[in-house]
Amino acid sequence: MTLKFSIKKSDRIFSGRVLVLGGLVLLSILLASCQPRQKKDSTELVELSTDYPSIFKTKAAEEKFKAAYPSLNDFLKRRLTALQLLEQTPSDELQPIVLSARTTAEQRAGVRRIRIRGHQIISDSDYTFAGYSLGPGSPESTLTVIASDIADTYLSEAALAGVRIDSLGVSIRSRPDSVRPTERIVYPHNLLYTIYVKSPATDEQLEELRLLTEKHSPVFNLASTKQTIKGDVDYKQTPKDLTAKPPYQPGLREYLKYKRAALLWRQNRGGFFADTVLQRGNRQRSDRPQIDRLHVEVDPVSGARRVHIRHFNFVHDNPVYLAGNDLGPTANEHFLAVLTSCITHITEIQAASREVILDSLAVSVKGTVDIRAGRPGFETVPNYLHDIQYTVHVSSPHTYDEIVILRDAVEAVCPIYNLYLSEQKIEGRIVRENPGEYRKHPQYYQE
Repeated sequence: MTLKFSIKKSDRIFSGRVLVLGGLVLLSILLASCQPRQKKDSTELVELSTDYPSIFKTKAAEEKFKAAYPSLNDFLKRRLTALQLLEQTPSDELQPIVLSARTTAEQRAGVRRIRIRGHQIISDSDYTFAGYSLGPGSPESTLTVIASDIADTYLSEAALAGVRIDSLGVSIRSRPDSVRPTERIVYPHNLLYTIYVKSPATDEQLEELRLLTEKHSPVFNLASTKQTIKGDVDYKQTPKDLTAKPPYQPGLREYLKYKRAALLWRQNRGGFFADTVLQRGNRQRSDRPQIDRLHVEVDPVSGARRVHIRHFNFVHDNPVYLAGNDLGPTANEHFLAVLTSCITHITEIQAASREVILDSLAVSVKGTVDIRAGRPGFETVPNYLHDIQYTVHVSSPHTYDEIVILRDAVEAVCPIYNLYLSEQKIEGRIVRENPGEYRKHPQYYQE
């Protein structure tokens, strides 16, 4: 049997078009595969919502429920009552208090564990500095604590003035400029904070509250005024050689070996470590405006401040005498604590650089605050923390004199210690905006 096949001219034309089209598709795929892939920006972080998912299908149903719930202005009423009670309390029935904090360098990881009464905060380095990135660094924490106290004081001023505040948030940044503190010390400076507020008050009223906030905010005035800090060393000598035989749990002296390797690597790359630390909260990409990740939002019910430092979150709150619930440390306490964290970290760095062996390391601090500041008879008392004293607790096989030399070297370069000693320039502004939408506002990106 003989089979004959025939292809019509129209079929041949169609087949040819299919082949040409397939070839073009294949060529485009090959060209796309040859294109250099855009490197994903490693500094871009995934933004996670801080709001609980809504159970309501419609916005109207959700707003109806919220209308019956306590608001920020209900908290302002409680704050006003507390402030009035304080004002009516005679000075001889009040007393100054001593606030304290302590940071311990964890043996195996070198992580800084901050203790403030019953509250705990972790501070850590990133992976390029022998850390695990378990918490924020000291400079970015310092900035956000300033923002937190500005938010808290703004609420007090609004309560006293009878100004309605529907929502409040504060962001802060250290703006780049041509003047650096010194070549060896890089600490947050040239600061700009932005208050994001929703309120029926006039622009003049909101601005007046901002100026009163700068006058009365304890942390703002502490950071913008030169301070005197006393330091001490609590020393314990340990054997030069380890007494524990393997297998033993690696301790601080082993961690410092890795810290030294990371330090040398970073120095060889031509950048001082603090330059990188200060930019953590102000990461930017070349194709978009700078985005600040240091922000504080006031909880509308409790009045507590939700502190956001990059992808780390904390809570600041006040004691009962300021209508708080003590859900977290106060801004005053955290500001003291950051000093201990920074001194601890710089001690690790200096010890690694100088090959000083440390077997344990902790830093404690205390400072006095007096609620009577400004009252008759207390006009010269600062309205911020004063009489600040810190102690470095060290065990090491080195001599006491060598540890004192190490302490002095730490004070010479510690960013937050030198921030305390200097006078900071801090500027502020008001933006009428929902704090949750602060990154969408065009004014936010202006220097």
